[in-house]
Parts: sequence; structure tokens; C-alpha cells
Amino acid sequence: MISDSLFNEAQAEFAVGRNWIAYNTKTYFLDNADMWFFRDKEEAVEFANDNISDRDAYAVIHATSIISLMRQLPYGEDIHFNLSHKELENLFQSFDWSVAFYDPLHDTIEAGTEQEKDDLARMETLLVEWESLYNRDPEAALQLAATYWEGHPMEAYKEDFLTIKYDLMNERNFDYLKSNIRNHGFGETLGPELETALKAGQTEFTLAFKTEVNKREMEATLYFKKSNESDLYFFNKYDTRLKNEKDETIAQTFYINNGWGVTLKEAYNLLNGRAVHKELTNKDQEKYHAWIQLDFSAKDKNGNFERKQYHQNYGYDLKEALSYYPIKEMQNKEDMDKLIRSLEKGNAQMVTIQVSGKDEKVFIEANPQYKTVTLYNSKFQRLDQEQRQELMNKPELKEGKEQTKGKEKSQELGREDQSEKKQGKGRKVNGGSAGEDNGLVTKIRSSNKKGLGI
Repeated sequence: MISDSLFNEAQAEFAVGRNWIAYNTKTYFLDNADMWFFRDKEEAVEFANDNISDRDAYAVIHATSIISLMRQLPYGEDIHFNLSHKELENLFQSFDWSVAFYDPLHDTIEAGTEQEKDDLARMETLLVEWESLYNRDPEAALQLAATYWEGHPMEAYKEDFLTIKYDLMNERNFDYLKSNIRNHGFGETLGPELETALKAGQTEFTLAFKTEVNKREMEATLYFKKSNESDLYFFNKYDTRLKNEKDETIAQTFYINNGWGVTLKEAYNLLNGRAVHKELTNKDQEKYHAWIQLDFSAKDKNGNFERKQYHQNYGYDLKEALSYYPIKEMQNKEDMDKLIRSLEKGNAQMVTIQVSGKDEKVFIEANPQYKTVTLYNSKFQRLDQEQRQELMNKPELKEGKEQTKGKEKSQELGREDQSEKKQGKGRKVNGGSAGEDNGLVTKIRSSNKKGLGI
């Protein structure tokens, strides 16, 4: 789905000839920051290739109108303007259907004069609304089509729409789900089973997955369910089972929210007791960041381990916690960024600590509860406080406690209602608005390369 502001921006971009589009495939709801417009295909492709990260994966498409754009987006059929049935019928009555026609398979719709452009905009509005009405109330939509289109050129549009609707929707639904499970760490092997299950048309289905993570067998069951309002399927949750590092078999269900959740590797780390840093959404749909960790001493009513959460306001600064140790990887910004990203994913990361002029390999993991990091030797035996102090830059300092200075004591663990809204979104296409073009390709984010971890 796309926002109203993005819908308006797309119309403005099409008007000035920016018909090549790079859009973020990793988000279900597309806003202005998730779609970028270009005059040339090469620019769009270069932008997509330069902006690959854990949360960004851009696909490039070509569209000359809102209808052609929507037909290429996952779930584009759900976009509508919320016209009432009476308003939609009035819009139908404003056309002479003995001559009016729209072919959705044409890439280019000719509209030269201002009147033709206005007619095209009204036609596209009508078709978006009619297709949306069909998704909600097929009988009402078909009645309007029978009243105004029967025996006229647009009857072919209705037949084409009904013929290709399910094929297109199923194809896009399959592509979206295939991408979604891949992004969650389940690879490509489930593709054929997923396609077969979608074609079977059952209300819900599951897929089984097995893999090895760090030489430990990990199993998962993925759950898919058809929407109550459409024929679209969604990946809702997955169950995991594995033997942890204590050789205990443990299981947990991880839920998918708006197409995104805990990845399989992050699930592995959580089930082994480590913390993972995630972007979450509170009850007001505001995004915030928090460290999450499983509480193996308590389970909820569904048999899942309770989740401990350390909100961004809790005051845990991972970079500061790392600074207590002479870590070689912290001396170079690129290596430091890789290390922090790896630790945020819950990995126990191998690093080099310089002690008395010698390099010593240790494993390190984030410990948000105590605002520190946990260290292990090369045999993955946990270091006690005395051993850690021998490795510290300034052994007289107290880990974790130093981070509380200057922090508000009232900030509570896991408080969701204090989340901060993101500010200052970047401007589109090299900082310009529709109609501006300085010929450069915008790069909104450097790629995130993952460090090695266990």
C-alpha cells in the first residue's frame, strides 16, 4: 500500500517525465521515503544497487500513470480514494462510455491537452475506486460495470481485469512472500512448496524448514494465512526449535508484524540467551528502538518465553560499553560499525584485544540489562569480573554504571509510550522537488555488510 502523500508525489513526478521508479520491497506500507523517481533506467538501477541494507532492498519498475504503477506493486489493488458508492456512480455518469476507453496493458496513455489530462486523472480515479470496490464488494462493482460498460468498449476492460486479476495477484503475492521469507533468513528453498500451497487455495497452510546454525540443527514451521478481506496470503509467524548451547531443546514462536520481525539468525541468538537490537512499533504505530531478550524463567499463556525489553530510553550505549576495552576493531570506523551491527543482531563476535602489547582473541556479546558487554575466551568460556578487569583500559572504572550519568532516572525499562518519531526525512531525487533534476544519483544509505559472528 502507498500513502496519500506518495500518491500525490507520484502524479507530480509522472507529469515531468520521471517514469523509472525504485521502491523499497522490504516494507508493506510505502511512504515518500520508500519510493524514488528517475528519468533514466540506469539512474534507478544505480540507486537500487547503492542502497542495499538490512532494511532496504529496492526493485526498479517503469510506470507512466498511477494505474500502471499500482498494477506493479504488491497489493496495489488495495489502494483507493474512499469515495462513497454514490460519488463513484456520479463519476461513472460523467463519462460518455460509448467512446471512453482505458487499456491497462498499454505503457503509455496519450494525454496532450489540459482537458485530456483531466479526463485521464478522472478515469484513473474511477478505475482505482472501482477495482477497490470489487475487492470489498464484487457484486456492487459488477453491477456498476453492467450498467455503464455493457455493450461499450470498457466491457473489454472489465473482462481483462477479471481474467488477469487473480493471476497477477497470485504472482505478486508469491513474489512478495518469497522475498519476505528470504529476508527473514529462510533462503530460497521453500519457493516451490510456497507456490504449490498458494495454488491450492486453502485458508491457511504451513511450511517446514530445517537448517544448521553453527553446527546446531534448527527447525522452523512457517505459518501463512489468507486475508479475511481479500485473496492475499500473509506470513504471520514461525515456530522454532533447537538445542541451545547447553544441549537443551527449546522452542519459541516469533510473530511477523507488517511484514517484518525477528530473523532466523536473530531467533537463534535469542534462544541462546543473547539480546537483539530491533526497531519496534508501539500501540500508536510509532517506531522506536529497543534491545529484546528472552526470559527463560517465565512463560506466557501460549507457552512462549516472556520477552524482556530494554527501551532506547533505558540508556544502554553499546559503543560506550565497548570503549572500556582495548578492542582493535574499534580503532577503525568501518570495522567498528561492522562490529556494532553484528552485536546488535545478537551475535557473539570474535574480536582482538591488545593486552601488554600482545593480541588476544576473545568473543564478545551485548549485555543491555547491565549496560555492559559479556566476554568469553577463545574456548567460549565466560570471563569473570576479575578476568575482565585485567583486559580493561581503566580497570578502576565500573562497567555499566558510568553509562547512567546524565540519564534521567525516571526512564523505565521497556517503556513503549516514550518512543521518538523519526525526524527530517530526506528530499527526493538529489534533494529536489518534482520538476528539478541536477543529473546526480542520490545515495540515501551505505550498504550494511555483516561481520562474522557465531
